[in-house]
Amino acid sequence: MQHETDHACALAGVMDALPLLADDLDEDEVAAALQQQGYSRRDAEKLTMFVPSAFSWVVLKRLGIASLPNHFIAFDEDDNAVKVPVIDQHYFTAALTLAYETFEHGWSTALPRSTFERVAGRSAEMDAVNKALEFEESVEGATIQPLQLFRLRAGELLED
Repeated sequence: MQHETDHACALAGVMDALPLLADDLDEDEVAAALQQQGYSRRDAEKLTMFVPSAFSWVVLKRLGIASLPNHFIAFDEDDNAVKVPVIDQHYFTAALTLAYETFEHGWSTALPRSTFERVAGRSAEMDAVNKALEFEESVEGATIQPLQLFRLRAGELLED
């Protein structure tokens, strides 16, 4: 039951973040706006980082990316790289589920195509693939490396 509650709360956060992420706000402005809505700094930062990344993964798979990472890289207080499992990040998994369901079942008033595209387009992963495609390089069969997270320390991402 706890997992369902976590997922429902995370999905609500994703839905709150979508209009902000689809707007012309930078990451600091998105996180600040989420904090004004009552999210903690940590949750606001997670939503700002994870929702675009999750949305992009759906598009990347459709473009033929063969492998996506099972973790992110964050840094501890000593600047050592730490693997942060994707599956433990509820905002990421809620956004990924929403993105896949939207791709499978179609756009909605809650998540129109324009919002989806703008949010996915914010991600570092999508940026890297777009740069490759600009040079007419194929991404078919490519592997995406883990996203490096700098807005939160590893400890903040791993606590729950």
